[in-house]
Amino acid sequence: MDFKLNKIREPKQRKISAKSLSISISLLISLAIIIFLSIGIVKAFKNIDFSTVLSLAGSELKTDTYGHTNFLILGIGGGTHEGADLTDSILVASLDNETKELTLLSIPRDLYVKDALLFDSKVNEVYYRAKEHFGSSIKGIEYMKGKIEELVGIPIHYWVKVDFQGFKDFIDSLGGIEITVTENLNDPFYPKDGTFLYEPFSITKGDHHMDGELALKYARSRETTSDFDRARRQQQIIYAVKQKALSANILMDKTKIENILDVLKANIETNITVKEILTLGSMAKDLTEDKILHRLVHDDPGLCGGLLYVPDRSAYNGMFVLIPAGGLEFLYKYADLNFNYPLIAKENTTIELLNGTPRAGAAAETKQILRRFCFDIVKFGNAGTKDILYTTYYYRQKTDVNGNKIDSRPKALDFLEKVIPGKESTTIPIEYASSTADIIIEIGADYTNSKDYMEDAFYSLPVIAPTPATTEPETTTNTKNPTTPSTDSTPATIETN
Repeated sequence: MDFKLNKIREPKQRKISAKSLSISISLLISLAIIIFLSIGIVKAFKNIDFSTVLSLAGSELKTDTYGHTNFLILGIGGGTHEGADLTDSILVASLDNETKELTLLSIPRDLYVKDALLFDSKVNEVYYRAKEHFGSSIKGIEYMKGKIEELVGIPIHYWVKVDFQGFKDFIDSLGGIEITVTENLNDPFYPKDGTFLYEPFSITKGDHHMDGELALKYARSRETTSDFDRARRQQQIIYAVKQKALSANILMDKTKIENILDVLKANIETNITVKEILTLGSMAKDLTEDKILHRLVHDDPGLCGGLLYVPDRSAYNGMFVLIPAGGLEFLYKYADLNFNYPLIAKENTTIELLNGTPRAGAAAETKQILRRFCFDIVKFGNAGTKDILYTTYYYRQKTDVNGNKIDSRPKALDFLEKVIPGKESTTIPIEYASSTADIIIEIGADYTNSKDYMEDAFYSLPVIAPTPATTEPETTTNTKNPTTPSTDSTPATIETN
């Protein structure tokens, strides 16, 4: 099978309908899938460490300058209903090859994008339109990849496209998965496949064995819960798939492996070569639940990821669309934070913001922006004086039981000082001694009077989406020589019998 360029299945072209579907089919499903493509090599060696074998048989992954491998995962409806080629699940995943940290960023399907070649549309229509324009699914995906790179500002090395039927069949080929539902879920508006109608879906709190159909409904249900709840459910499914795929009763069952391979051939399109797939498979066991960070971009400015807004529909022919507040600048910063500094999210650093300048509202404005970047601002207000010249980050020096200094510098400073330049100090001023925050940021005039100052874009929202600046993602590099672009485009094949 040619995993570089082969179309495993190309859905029939359909007219776009107002009806849309959604699901997040994420990288971890791909990682679980990867295991089975290598079984023919290792299945006879029960006492051999699969990870070692796969790593030796594999090929080094393409990486960016942070040593991360980035993926685009597209989920389409597929089948025969209208809108079958709309990519209603768009997920960017970044895998740190050293720490095995994985960041998943969901791109909302209603995000409005400018397009000089085709025409302006929601982002979930780009693949469909590009596929029709170029007459090729591969070229359509590549075009979509370029558009997503423009939105998040990072290079994407690999892509995977999966449809709903493939998701259901894959779960069934595993024999189902085990999920603990944390609260009752009742959705009277679950979309009925192939129609414009709805059907009720409900599931009770507790442990459930889910087949493909139930897992799909559990992942897709959205009307009576938030996007955050849905993302959490999808992450549950992802991890359950990985655990089931790595279980011995799957790895050593020839019939199940062959069934899984048949499902993959019928429903997945990807540019990942088999050797690269083997390398990913070698990492799967290290990808534990605590190493997965799932972030969203949405339109609630009071919450983490709330960087979008809904403009006047009359300016978009009545369509509901989402637009980045302040253009792409804040999306780039948000992507940089979560993809390139994922350990900050684990740190749970608390921050106190103090405005030491004459600029009124600087602490409140900065608080709102940093909260959208997912930082925990526990207190904000004015400093004791308005004549502070230089922004300073204060944090406490910690010591071990013997009184020796230990590294207590918060990781959050790596990103914070990129967006708000300043100096660091472990000498806490006496007036801040009672603060319980991990970091105290004393905002100075060097920030409020500079071009770096971040104004809250939600104070002034344009009706029409601004034209995005053209960005050039950094050069994709090979891990062997970080200055030489990767040229490995030789397709690989795999025997499945």
